[in-house]
Amino acid sequence: MKGIILLIIAILLVLVALVVGFRNADVVTINYLIAQIDMRLSTFMVICLIIGFFLGFVTILIKYLSLKVRFTRMKRQLEKLTNSKTT
Repeated sequence: MKGIILLIIAILLVLVALVVGFRNADVVTINYLIAQIDMRLSTFMVICLIIGFFLGFVTILIKYLSLKVRFTRMKRQLEKLTNSKTT
């Protein structure tokens, strides 16, 4: 049942993405510091979305790993303290 609901949500998201892509088919000029490029607005939106997702994922991953290292250190300290008190 959960899989069917997720499938329906995924299909709806794809349909919304297609509608947004078709509605934004205009060509825009993107100016870089040293160059410029012409591309469809929908393509540019997808590229920005992918870059944003990647940056967010990397940020969350770094924070998660730092918390995991901190947790491991604290766990070792707790084990040392409990071992020293029991002996």
